[in-house]
Amino acid sequence: MKKEKKGIFRYVPLWSLVLFGVGALALIIETASRYSTPLADFVSGTVGRVIRGFFAYLTYIFPFSVAEMLLWFSPVLLAFVIYLAVKCANKSWQSFSRFVAGFLSLACTVYSLFVFTIGATYYGTKVADKMGIERRDVSAEELYETASLLLDAMEAELDEILYPEGTYSAMPYSYDEMNDKLNIAYAKVCEKYDGIDTLVSRTKPVILSPYWTYTHISGIYTFFTGEANVNTNYPDFVMVSTAAHEMAHQRGVVSEDEANFIAFVVCAESDDPFMRYAGCLDVFQDVLSSLSAASSELYGKLYAEMPAEIRGDLNAYAVFFDKYRENVAADISTSVNNAYIENHNQPAGVKSYGMVVDLVVSYMLYEN
Repeated sequence: MKKEKKGIFRYVPLWSLVLFGVGALALIIETASRYSTPLADFVSGTVGRVIRGFFAYLTYIFPFSVAEMLLWFSPVLLAFVIYLAVKCANKSWQSFSRFVAGFLSLACTVYSLFVFTIGATYYGTKVADKMGIERRDVSAEELYETASLLLDAMEAELDEILYPEGTYSAMPYSYDEMNDKLNIAYAKVCEKYDGIDTLVSRTKPVILSPYWTYTHISGIYTFFTGEANVNTNYPDFVMVSTAAHEMAHQRGVVSEDEANFIAFVVCAESDDPFMRYAGCLDVFQDVLSSLSAASSELYGKLYAEMPAEIRGDLNAYAVFFDKYRENVAADISTSVNNAYIENHNQPAGVKSYGMVVDLVVSYMLYEN
């Protein structure tokens, strides 16, 4: 005969109570981390590092994005949840209560994973500080000098870069080879600098990339699967830089400007010409935009110095993006992303991505 549960266990399973407790602990840690950088660093460097690595390795074996598959099958999963809810409700009040408790405890688990993987890390020591790179206000002259250095670096690679007629630069190898090259470059950077998790990981090409482009999202890190998901519809140089950016998130670099910066450093450290070119070109666009706002004269001077191949690459990208520039999906996506970023210790919101310029200037003119 099945033993009848007593007390609270008639309505809430023991495992749910345990997960509620973990969720409460996660809430306390996230709240405390907002006021204690040492605590945030401790959580990120211990539990966070282990969990990030565990999920990245767990999903490594799958060539596809597990997170995207979950999204694809979400209607089926939702229907199954509704079916279970109705079944439990018809059975008894106690059964339905245990179902609701179980569902809420799973939500607590997802929240706890967020806090321990990246949530607390948002309030830790910045990676730039760990690398000894000082963020500073930059002048138009410094922007011009940095842009010139980036231009020189790209010019040095031009003989090795393929430009299909009428399009942007092309990656001369497969997606998997790109991933391997980025892992090799990350190993060099992790050995050289502190503050980045040592990890061998696999980025995941998103199947729905052509449609995803309408949201203006080139990549996303899903903490609950440990995956760096990449939009492969973007031009190759953007795809390479995006993959490096999302791999930075896998390695505990959570702020968007620093992930952009680490992506640039990793690409620059690569032994592959296209990697180096792609990393420079992607960040060059941000520096060029800042220079245009700071000094139209210096911008015009730099633009005149730009090789035809690089100018053509930028123009081809602009033509590509025109199709996706204005749409409702992009507006909604930007608003949601902006709210999320602002709420996690990045008050500049989506503008944080462009703040990489200050770091690149400091790195190239004063630290490198």
